[in-house]
Amino acid sequence: MHCPYIYFIIQSLPEANHIYQTFQADFDRISCNTLEKYHSWPGFDLLLGSILQCTNFRHQSLNFPPGLVASFFLLHQEGDGDILDDMGCSGALSSIYRLPGTPEFFTYFMEFLENPERSGTHTFDQQRYVTAAKECLQLCLCSHHKFSKGVMELSSCDRVLLRNKPWAWKTRLGIHRRILKAMHHLTVRQWKSFKACGYISQYSSFPRGSSEHEYYRFLAYQWRLDLLPIFLEKSAISLELADVLRTRTFTTMAQRFPRRMRLAREAIAAYLLRVEESTVGGP
Repeated sequence: MHCPYIYFIIQSLPEANHIYQTFQADFDRISCNTLEKYHSWPGFDLLLGSILQCTNFRHQSLNFPPGLVASFFLLHQEGDGDILDDMGCSGALSSIYRLPGTPEFFTYFMEFLENPERSGTHTFDQQRYVTAAKECLQLCLCSHHKFSKGVMELSSCDRVLLRNKPWAWKTRLGIHRRILKAMHHLTVRQWKSFKACGYISQYSSFPRGSSEHEYYRFLAYQWRLDLLPIFLEKSAISLELADVLRTRTFTTMAQRFPRRMRLAREAIAAYLLRVEESTVGGP
């Protein structure tokens, strides 16, 4: 796909608007080819929906959401960076630096996806938001394999030990509590130092399980919790999505975001009510 730097070059020319109109059909054709190539990739609608909402947020803020940059980082870590390369997004984002022309490129992409005459079958409509919401839940918010917290699991084991062997739990209570408290304070200090740096890059290289890697997972999860209510509000009525909402449970990482989790649950309840009302009121 064409890259953001092209928009920076065109923007600097005296006849920028005319050039945009002349090459728009070519840009759209390249975009359609890329979307066709990856349309069946798991998580692709979630990625597109994230970019759309990032563009909307960008109109209200000078910076791109760090959570989106962290999501791009995780894609690179999982070996799926080629998708970002083909979409023209690799290198386009960090929390501070971005390629020249990135805001214009994302604005073009949003207008392209929301215009049926230009994007055709790839239009990001209400059905695509249904898929994005399902992927947001299944691949992230409810993916216990990817986004569960070891400390929370340790606390669960602690409760089991208290119930089954209270004498053993009392024996290890003092040192166990001190270790957990020390781990918590160390993590808080490290994360504050990362946040103070103010720089998040999709090309960062951190080993899995490190504090830095955990911080990026934290940001990505937070970003998707923010996205879920937006996706559900824009989604069409879907019994399949309703079933997913009823059966899936948030991972333990969601407990770090009580306000966002409350808003997500309220959005889920509102969507399920819409589904119920449409079913009752249907033929």
